[in-house]
Amino acid sequence: MLTIYTQGASGGPFEFGVSGYLIKSNTEPWAKNTLVAIDAGTYMSGVMQAMRPAASLSAISPCQQQLGTGLLPYVSPLTNAAYVVRELVAAVCITHAHLDHLAGFVINSACFTAENPKKLAGLPWVVDAVLKHIFNNAIWPNMSNEGDDPIGMVTLHRFKYSSHAAGDDDDDEPVGVIEDSFDDEDGYETIANGLDIRAFRVSHGCVHYTGKAPKAYESSAYFLRDKHSGKEILMFGDVEPDSVSMAPQNRAVWIAAAQKFGRNKLSAIFIECSYASIQPEHSLFGHLSPPYLIQELKMFAS
Repeated sequence: MLTIYTQGASGGPFEFGVSGYLIKSNTEPWAKNTLVAIDAGTYMSGVMQAMRPAASLSAISPCQQQLGTGLLPYVSPLTNAAYVVRELVAAVCITHAHLDHLAGFVINSACFTAENPKKLAGLPWVVDAVLKHIFNNAIWPNMSNEGDDPIGMVTLHRFKYSSHAAGDDDDDEPVGVIEDSFDDEDGYETIANGLDIRAFRVSHGCVHYTGKAPKAYESSAYFLRDKHSGKEILMFGDVEPDSVSMAPQNRAVWIAAAQKFGRNKLSAIFIECSYASIQPEHSLFGHLSPPYLIQELKMFAS
């Protein structure tokens, strides 16, 4: 089974508590490369906060388990947080390159070393965006191992992705017909000790470029699998409903999720719901509201 630690689950406007999660297989010890981070808008500060005891809100909604209680080598939460980020996290997997999912990792990259570089993973266009627009020696020093004047404290890794849709080979074309079945073992790779990951592309609104046709902005959904039990969780980045998307891609994810659920493999789904029900369709900005979340879950159920 898996344990999930939440560093943040917000998209702003406050700069603290934005998206970031740590996942660990319960069968693995607290040792090097046993954690994986999904997004890192909040990163080291969230790790430090997760080490502190928090009051339970209720018996129905208990507080999050403290991270690494009694199992980390230092007394100071700050020193232990740096140890977790530098040593225990095998990779940081970004769903998309918006700052509320990335900023913590970028700022915390100052504590990495070229002798022990940190892996930053994502779908190809996500990693390319970070390299081009963040690690460009203008917004931030090029901490990566690619591009101009690389420092080599971050190793970039591009996932292969699952979509099974017509038009996948041309990013300028809308997604077409989706197949109704998937190879349940296809597309996984080991991302940390005891953990496999599989990436799907999803849509997160569209961008209107001057003088060009609008283009879908893509995010990611990740299946994470515990190697020991075979149990999985599904974690979405920011995502919009298929019913309003210019490039609907969620159905592919739900088909894969339904197959896993039917085989008693899927343990949990993490998905956003950024707006209240009254938010008009034209102002969703690539996100979900409760009516559209219900619509998406009905697709999963079907």
